[in-house]
Amino acid sequence: MQEKKQMSQETLNTERYTRTWFVERAKNSFKKLEDGKWDFSDSLLLYMPSGEEVYINVQNTDTPYYKLVTAPEHEYLKDIASQVVVELPDDFVFIDLGPGTEHKEQFFFDACKNQNKIFRYVPVDISDYYLRLAKDYAEKQSIPTQPIKSAFEELPSVLTDISGPRFVSLGLTFSNYNSQEVIRLMTAIAGSGGYIFLNTQIKERIDMSLIREVYQNIVGDLCKDKLELLGLVVGVHVSELRVDENNRTWCTILQLNDELKALGVVIGDEILVLQSLRYYKSDLERELEKTGLAYTTYDTGETFVASLIKV
Repeated sequence: MQEKKQMSQETLNTERYTRTWFVERAKNSFKKLEDGKWDFSDSLLLYMPSGEEVYINVQNTDTPYYKLVTAPEHEYLKDIASQVVVELPDDFVFIDLGPGTEHKEQFFFDACKNQNKIFRYVPVDISDYYLRLAKDYAEKQSIPTQPIKSAFEELPSVLTDISGPRFVSLGLTFSNYNSQEVIRLMTAIAGSGGYIFLNTQIKERIDMSLIREVYQNIVGDLCKDKLELLGLVVGVHVSELRVDENNRTWCTILQLNDELKALGVVIGDEILVLQSLRYYKSDLERELEKTGLAYTTYDTGETFVASLIKV
């Protein structure tokens, strides 16, 4: 039976993740990729409080993004959730990295209930809005919940008082990161004996031109505030954003400020602002093999393929 006891402890750090913190993070995350190209793809910088409305609007059911990404992902997760949960211990900690408004966690909640598995739900985000949304949603189902306000890379030290096997779910947000880098981080979060859940759309099964078009229409709103953390205004300091064939978003430097000059940036250099990568299935499997960890993929023939990695 689902555990009824509510967890009273709640980690909501209200002093961190201020505008000043985001500006410092932006400066520290800006790195050189190669001559003439700079990496500013840090996914966390998209999730400032000012960007919450943008994400909510993107997830509306009548948007192209919802129809091409969100809706098929929901159908896929509904199909595979029970297969994933059967691999998990009978009592575990469900660490949900970046819960949103779509409540994809519900598919795992239902599977756990059907299989009589007990879990504690730990949503993790830097947004008070999303954490409270996740907390209220889970607690209405009598699920013991402990929201944690934290950047993902800080979690290995933050979670020291969370006992029990960990199931760490990143889902499609996996696509925002370089694969080996984020899997190493999730391995540290999951800890020995833990489980990692990743999801991605498979490149050969979707129309990448449509994906690119969808992102091209939303990246201006998504990335505006992020670029302003570096004092960059689209159309003044940088060009309009453009999405390439690999679903990476770039802009070109038009005008320098003192901080970028100090880093060695010159006019005409390109900045990688965002990436939401799609993998060929063979490439995804190669990335999983590189980890040296045991894993299972769930391929139903749909556009999504998820993986469960055992740490």
